[in-house]
Amino acid sequence: MSIRAHRVEEIKTNGDSFNLWHDEKITDWLERKTFFFNSLNGDCCGLTMVEVDDLKAMLSEIGKEINEDTRRAIEEDVRFAEERGDWLVQYYCY
Repeated sequence: MSIRAHRVEEIKTNGDSFNLWHDEKITDWLERKTFFFNSLNGDCCGLTMVEVDDLKAMLSEIGKEINEDTRRAIEEDVRFAEERGDWLVQYYCY
């Protein structure tokens, strides 16, 4: 069976959760422990996802070392996913 490309008509985002250029502790953790960067292009742009359990583990390990607003945004991402019954958080990086 072939894989077909489908046009995307809408991607809705709700503010940024973290910055791939400036939140080095987060990006280092994601690079070491997840597949976050595998689906991004060479400029770190594109759609990717992180398991809710990985985000919780990250916050547990480095949450005190990251900016408070950033930590709250990631905690909100976790809440949003859990309320929907999702086990992944999808991120659109651009």
